[in-house]
Amino acid sequence: MLTSPLKLIIHPNDLDASHCLHRLGFKSVPSVPQLFYAAVEGSQLSRLFLQVSQAFSDSSLTRSRYCITRSPLDSPALLVEFLDAPSLSTITDSVKYAWFLQVLAKQQLFFNYQPIFDLQQGQVVAYECLARALTDQGQSFNGQQLIDAALCMDLTREFDELARASCFQAIAQVLAAHFTTPQNRPWFFINVLPNAITGDFQSLEHSFQQVLDLGVSPQQIVFELTEVEVLASQLELRQVVAELRRWGFRFAIDDLCGSVSTDHFFLEFRPDVIKLDRQLIAGCSRYHLKQILLKSLLQSAHELGVTVLAEGLETIEDIDFCRELGVDYGQGFGLALPERTPRLKSLESLKFSNAG
Repeated sequence: MLTSPLKLIIHPNDLDASHCLHRLGFKSVPSVPQLFYAAVEGSQLSRLFLQVSQAFSDSSLTRSRYCITRSPLDSPALLVEFLDAPSLSTITDSVKYAWFLQVLAKQQLFFNYQPIFDLQQGQVVAYECLARALTDQGQSFNGQQLIDAALCMDLTREFDELARASCFQAIAQVLAAHFTTPQNRPWFFINVLPNAITGDFQSLEHSFQQVLDLGVSPQQIVFELTEVEVLASQLELRQVVAELRRWGFRFAIDDLCGSVSTDHFFLEFRPDVIKLDRQLIAGCSRYHLKQILLKSLLQSAHELGVTVLAEGLETIEDIDFCRELGVDYGQGFGLALPERTPRLKSLESLKFSNAG
């Protein structure tokens, strides 16, 4: 029978992490004061790891080490166990993102739709499909939280595949409910991770077949390349993009002028749409340098036959400036918020309702 209590022992990487442990009730090991311990029951471990993951910085989680032991605190075996102690992040990530595994297993994704407007005509021409999740416990998670979890758990491919399949199904339902005639059907922008669509061509073929089976035209789907990790194979991505284009899908580059990598994508893949980063768009009606950059980008894109979309439009002044400059499409909270049911109002009616 086990009589010695189970203990979680942590070697913090710095003083701040030590203070965090003190606040969580950990005590110094008398014989080795650099180590901190807490006596726990097995059922308490997950909760305690979650508290540590929330209190520590990402850097501290990576550089601090831990072990779970029943060895007495004054036992020489304790130090021996710590020789191979793993990084604290190896366990806290699993606890911190346990909800994500549930989302994948139970396919708990849904989508909000943010309208994209033709700035010259004032009509909704497209929607960006923004992934969200809702767990059985009522926890809700946004797109960035989903991507962070997928990257941390090394499950980007599994997440991207589920998001694509769920999104195509949702798009078919939206079209059936709101856009019954082919003439007025909008585009739908779907975020994809470049690394996730390379190396698994069979999954892409399945996506293509699913779109056809649902009665959705590939021309209505715009894959929005969003790079949040180092690109594994530029050559393979170029081949994938070419094949998807051959099937009829369109492509957009997200956050142009937001990073060197996406700017390179613009030159490499000649997208159908470029989305100008919100850092460039915010305040463009007031800052001369931004206006010069915008004019240059707009002229270059139009010479190449590329549609230009301004992201992050939040003020009437910026909206009007982009419209007068000749920017094709606009998206942002100043135009319309993402909603579970697609908004169908024109730009003019939205401005009228805001003014009232």
